[in-house]
Amino acid sequence: MRLSTLGKVGAAIAVVAVLAAVGGVTLIIHGRPQALGLAQTAPKSPAPSPSPDDPLALACRRPAVPGNSTPGIDGLWTTQPGSVVGYRAHEKFAELTSPHEAVARTERLNGWILVATSAGSIQLLTGCIAVDVRTLHSIDELPGFNTADRDRSANEMLGAYSHPFVIFQPYPVSLALDPSSTAVQHVRLAGDLQIREVAKQSTFALDVRLKDNQLSAAGNTMVQVGDFGVEVPQEAGGFVRVDPQITLEVSLVLLKV
Repeated sequence: MRLSTLGKVGAAIAVVAVLAAVGGVTLIIHGRPQALGLAQTAPKSPAPSPSPDDPLALACRRPAVPGNSTPGIDGLWTTQPGSVVGYRAHEKFAELTSPHEAVARTERLNGWILVATSAGSIQLLTGCIAVDVRTLHSIDELPGFNTADRDRSANEMLGAYSHPFVIFQPYPVSLALDPSSTAVQHVRLAGDLQIREVAKQSTFALDVRLKDNQLSAAGNTMVQVGDFGVEVPQEAGGFVRVDPQITLEVSLVLLKV
């Protein structure tokens, strides 16, 4: 009888342990924010131009081109409120059996693209997007952890206080887009990605939508941060290990000015 009782107690403990593990995994999964997608709403008129003395504006100086309020895609398009960028990183804590995905985002960015049409094709002539990485903040959730504590470490790894901006400058390219369609279209956009003042080629896979004179673009690219001189914790047995292959995400809203 005693052995039977002990067996039942042991079985109950095992069930509780399994339920706790499942619950922990469920919390981790539910704490994982979805990937950035196309913005659902956008401003109807362009936001005021940033101050010319704003360091973020200086990081991506607008070209001196005349304003173009005529319909069509030709002209200078600038980023608007509602634009969001960020990163995703796979991390493994020593205290947890399941891996976790760190997600941080910011709306502190500034940028533009210059577009023209030629012989019926859309030409991206030049562009620049700058992000203030000092303002990145974690939005994922992890039971028993304050994920915001990660942000200071991320700033240090990025050298954010001496290199505050990550900058992407796309290469000139002909875009296979139908300017008359309001459906979601797809493009791949290559350019120079600059992190810690180290520039490497990177290619974003983007969903693009042209609707109501607004341009929305959302997608991502993957980078090996070590190529940019960024070192992440990878020591076996450490408090946390981070995969050096990081996903950069964007969701941009642009209006023509």
